[in-house]
Amino acid sequence: MLKEKNKRRKTNENKSSWKICNYNTFTNFNFRGIFAYIYFETDLLKSNGQLFFKYLGQIVDVQDGFIDSQLIEYTNKKYTGKYEDSGNYSVDISMSGADSDMLQTLNDFNIEYSGKIDNTARKNEQDISINYSSDVSFPFKYKYANETLGLQTDYVSSQYVGIENNNLKEFVEKFGVTDTTNVPDSIDLFSKYTNPETINLTDEEREQVVNTYTSLLEEKLGVKEFSKTEENGVTSYSVQITNQEMKDLMLAFLETLKNDQIMMPKMEEMFQEVLDNMNQISNQEVTVQDIVQQLIDDINNSETEDGTNTITVSQTDRKLSAITLTTTNTTTTTELKITKTNNQGSLTYGMELNVTDSETQDEMGYLFTASYQGLQELTTVNETYQFGVIGKMDGEEQRLVYNLNCTDTFNDSITIEDYAEDEIQVLNDYDLEQMATILMAIGERIGEVNTMQMEEIGFSEYGNPMIFAFPLISSTSMLIYNQAAEVVESDLSETEISAFNSRFIQYEGEQRGTTVKGLLQMVVTNNISAKDDNQKVEVTGVVTLTGDDTEVSLESINTGSTYIVEMNYNDEGRIISITITQNNE
Repeated sequence: MLKEKNKRRKTNENKSSWKICNYNTFTNFNFRGIFAYIYFETDLLKSNGQLFFKYLGQIVDVQDGFIDSQLIEYTNKKYTGKYEDSGNYSVDISMSGADSDMLQTLNDFNIEYSGKIDNTARKNEQDISINYSSDVSFPFKYKYANETLGLQTDYVSSQYVGIENNNLKEFVEKFGVTDTTNVPDSIDLFSKYTNPETINLTDEEREQVVNTYTSLLEEKLGVKEFSKTEENGVTSYSVQITNQEMKDLMLAFLETLKNDQIMMPKMEEMFQEVLDNMNQISNQEVTVQDIVQQLIDDINNSETEDGTNTITVSQTDRKLSAITLTTTNTTTTTELKITKTNNQGSLTYGMELNVTDSETQDEMGYLFTASYQGLQELTTVNETYQFGVIGKMDGEEQRLVYNLNCTDTFNDSITIEDYAEDEIQVLNDYDLEQMATILMAIGERIGEVNTMQMEEIGFSEYGNPMIFAFPLISSTSMLIYNQAAEVVESDLSETEISAFNSRFIQYEGEQRGTTVKGLLQMVVTNNISAKDDNQKVEVTGVVTLTGDDTEVSLESINTGSTYIVEMNYNDEGRIISITITQNNE
């Protein structure tokens, strides 16, 4: 009996020990699991520095970073498939001191288009309308088919006028150009569609790239103190470094990139077309590695000013949402911010560059945004782009914002017809004299229509709203306007004179007859579109102009002869006449 009791007691003790041991094992395992979850799946146990590098490393992640898998899929589909498109380009311009009626006309100006693109057949056709007001417009058609680019407007003709995209060297030689080394035989208007994912990385490559550059950052910045801020659901982690430390960091990045076996081949392939053009111009072999080395040399040779830089990485819902670099020097603060938001299929990228001068109180901001809607379904996608310059210079407010809205609807059943017989005049089929006749007639007719339409919208003294409506030229145009607003009818500015003269100076000196004919065509086109007689150019010598300097007979110019072209200037330095004499040597 006693033995049985002891046996039962020991058995119970063993069971109790097993329970305790099992409970402790389970508890320890569960605790470790919870700890691991908290550490790896949340931000609770990480330092500000660790979180800074964590979210910075997401920059090439297709789910949480700036590269978006849906956008990649859309880009690939758009650049390889068939779709119908439509869109609108408009401007929003305001500048202190500018004429209010002029600004109203500029802001009424817009361009609308609609058409079809078939990348599989290398065809594109668009109906385009340049709208100066609600009831004044200049419509025309663009078409690319049969490897021929054509334009047509009912204001000129029912036919297209175009250029065959083959044997372009031969075409250019008709204008007297003897050196066609840098002229391609054809321009591949669809080349950018062939490989839109060149820079894409595999998961393994992406991880290796992130580890390489994150480790480099940690090595350079790991000893720094990181700060944390929270505002409106956005959490940011920042670190501050001097200009010299920033210079050292850039050099370390570039040196690593120069020898990067993953990124360098990708970049060589991505920029191959640009490199080919650079190599043709410079007559030497240039690689991306050469360009990186040149950047390294330039940074090494540059002087380093006193100043500080703040690098900020922001996250929303534990996904990278912004990267900001703020540089503060003696009197200037510059902030560059790149953002990404993705909300239920609405993807938006943004970039802002703001410069502030504490002495002059001048402020200048540059902005760019790109938004996409409909990426989830990929049937109809809306794209919205905005580029702008907004600021204050010398106390004067300036705003130049440009908007482009596009809608692409994919449709595999669309077709684009080839040019019909007698539907297009192909300039490649004519000699220079015939081309000159065609182009001068077109230029004269467009000049007449432009004059009529500008008078109708009250814009005749400024030329055409398009001069001010595009980013590459509008800033300069508006600056010229502000500087010479009171003297629009009189003298040209130095910038305008230089631009005016550049059209003709290239023809100066000894030229073949074919080149001279091209010059005469340009002079006539200039005179047709001139606002007044002061902007016309006279021609003297073996040929003269008629019809109020807007007509010329090319019969007196012998294609096989050579001529001496001399430019004549007024006191302001503007070309006012051209003398053409036959070369008797």
